[in-house]
Amino acid sequence: MPKLVVVCGATGQLGGSVARKMLKEGWRVRAITRNATSAAAVALADKGAELATADYDDEGSLLKVFEGANVVFAVTNFWEHLVALGQEGAGQREYAQCLALATAASKTVGLEHFVLHTIASGEKLAGKAFMCPHWDYKDRAADEIKRSLPELARKTTFLWVGYFASNLFTLLKPLEIPGSYGAHVVIQPCRPETVMWVTDVEHNVGLFVAALIAQPAVSLPAKYVSVHSDILPYADVFATWSAVTGKRCEFIQCAPAQYERMMGVFGKELASQLALNEVAPDWGRGHGGDVVTAKELGIEGEVLSLRQSFEANKERL
Repeated sequence: MPKLVVVCGATGQLGGSVARKMLKEGWRVRAITRNATSAAAVALADKGAELATADYDDEGSLLKVFEGANVVFAVTNFWEHLVALGQEGAGQREYAQCLALATAASKTVGLEHFVLHTIASGEKLAGKAFMCPHWDYKDRAADEIKRSLPELARKTTFLWVGYFASNLFTLLKPLEIPGSYGAHVVIQPCRPETVMWVTDVEHNVGLFVAALIAQPAVSLPAKYVSVHSDILPYADVFATWSAVTGKRCEFIQCAPAQYERMMGVFGKELASQLALNEVAPDWGRGHGGDVVTAKELGIEGEVLSLRQSFEANKERL
């Protein structure tokens, strides 16, 4: 019988990529979703996934859906708590949920591999002034897993996913300036040369997860696998958008306070990340030799680049 992978957040961008890839690889997939009747859930079921629901704040429900799993892919959602709880509150909630997922995984008989979505730490990279809640609380959870759940840590990979290329399909899609004959603008609270680690989520996340599961000697114990295709100045992300769409785009820098006034608490959180990215271009520096890339996994030729991602989704740009 094929092995079983439990995919949390299976109808989201990260989990959906993993679920689709593992189904193609011939695995049994138990897709965890809050809404088993959604179009995304039904589409996974049609491909052969088993649907289930769980509460990340309820260890019992997690133990139930993890039962029989050989691999668990876990992802949390800082952003859904941000408005109600604020930056620190959302970070603390995400930290607690990461640990709940890990605790349930540690009690799952027969588990071979636990993959948890985290990211680098602003505090480790640049000091306390650059602590970024949607980064640092994930990394703190990773540190706590290594400290308090050492047996689980030996079979855990922490998955870093860089700046989503799909951000330019929605939230950060350049806006056309009325009366400009087709000029577009993007306003961001950082210098245009700020370095970003970018990836196509739909294709690359599943690709990396399948590769790291197949190569535990590379991805374990407690390694940090970075899912990125391009490392480039932020302005070049939008220059690539222009090259693919044929539309003019200007990158305009604003102050963090201005961005917060425009975007509210989401803007404040994004500005905290970009402030970090300005001063810490090497996201992996705080984790020494424990960072694994496509090169070590032997999948460089299969990774979709930023330009390829935009070309594949041109109708959404």
